[in-house]
Amino acid sequence: MLRRSDEIVKVFRPVGRSSKFVKIKASQKAKRRLRKLSLAEAGFLLKITPYASEGTNLLEGDNERGQRGVPLTVKDLACIADCSYPTARKIVRAFIAERIFRRVEIDGRTALAINPLYSFNGKSAETSLLQLFKWEITEAGEDPNSE
Repeated sequence: MLRRSDEIVKVFRPVGRSSKFVKIKASQKAKRRLRKLSLAEAGFLLKITPYASEGTNLLEGDNERGQRGVPLTVKDLACIADCSYPTARKIVRAFIAERIFRRVEIDGRTALAINPLYSFNGKSAETSLLQLFKWEITEAGEDPNSE
């Protein structure tokens, strides 16, 4: 469904659940950023993004893949992205090096957070997430919460 020239919204209706909306921001800067990713990296990111928690972008389970609210492991991400564990590990390492992901300690567990400049969920980023990626956001010169 096309709502604006720079916005695409796809509606998912899982069986037995309410509708889930995924909004993809497509600013020129975001398009340039995503074009730099390989097809495997872009596919991986697109498949796991729905597991990013609202506001914090922490990759957490949803009771189908992992426990709800519990950080997903690289093995979980490999299952979600339908790729091998070594491939998922390689992509996650590359994303950390490219500052697309950052490891965060939450309640004694390591979690992965997605940089809000690469986030597809269309929700406003919380202050903690903005602080986590402050350098990257400043360097990019854009506000992830602006429309």
